[in-house]
Amino acid sequence: MYKFIITIDLQKDTRDMILARAPAAQKATREEPGCIAYDFYTCTDNPDRLVFVETWHDEAAHADHMEYEHTKEFIAFHEQFHKSLTFETINVASSTD
Repeated sequence: MYKFIITIDLQKDTRDMILARAPAAQKATREEPGCIAYDFYTCTDNPDRLVFVETWHDEAAHADHMEYEHTKEFIAFHEQFHKSLTFETINVASSTD
C-alpha cells in the first residue's frame, strides 16, 4: 500500500475556488484502478490550508493517476494558488516501530 498526506497552504481566499472543483476530481480519481482512498480536508485552525490524504494499491497505481488528464488539469488549476506544499509518505505505525 502507498499512502501519503499532502498539506497545501493557499493564498488567502482561494480555498473555495479549489474546493468547487474538488468533487469532480475526487469522483474521477476514486474510479481509477488502484485507488483505495482519495479525500480532501480543510484545516479547522487555518482556513487557507487544505490536506489531501491518498491511499493507493502501490506506487505504480499513483504514477498512473498522475498521467490522467483530470489529474493534470486539477493540479494545474490549484497549484497556481499555493504558498507552500508538503508531501509526506506515511505508513501505519506498529508497536514495534
